[in-house]
Amino acid sequence: MPVQNADKKNIMLIETHVQVADIPEEGLFLNFEELAGLIGDLDEFSSVSHASGRLELHKSGAEVQISGWVRGKMNLSCDRCLASFAFPVDASFFYLLKPSKEFHREIEPDHEVTGDEIHVYWYEDGLIRAEELFREQILLQLPMRVLCREDCRGLCAGCGADLNREECRCQEVVNHGPFSALAGLKTIQN
Repeated sequence: MPVQNADKKNIMLIETHVQVADIPEEGLFLNFEELAGLIGDLDEFSSVSHASGRLELHKSGAEVQISGWVRGKMNLSCDRCLASFAFPVDASFFYLLKPSKEFHREIEPDHEVTGDEIHVYWYEDGLIRAEELFREQILLQLPMRVLCREDCRGLCAGCGADLNREECRCQEVVNHGPFSALAGLKTIQN
């Protein structure tokens, strides 16, 4: 179990797992520092740095309501120019967690999730894994197209120059079209 501060309701977490049985009636408020180490690198092109978060857990029977936030920076690579840059993450979230046996019993195999059910998740073995909640929220913040700035010009396809920092180094090639080679045939026949 995490180490407690002087304030019994606030806990600075060393581990990221919470036992549902340990949530008091008045709720549990958890502060997470240095989430970057817990989440690890997301893939070979991005990582999380300087991340922190907070969870507020309230138990009602076997169900647990969780609200929280995660803030930090992601180190990403631009899709156009491949430059590394810091992308800010700031997300608030809410979940309703149910025991996995109860949750799976309620859901039919062909069940379509409604708007009310979209924030319903489950926990197993009486254990809530906070790092999974934070990881999901961080991944949801990733843009579909990662750009270092909106007007990024990218790399030149010919010489590879970063067009945000320098001019293209390609030789200007005069191209008169696909049939320009046939122009020489006309002079040969005369």
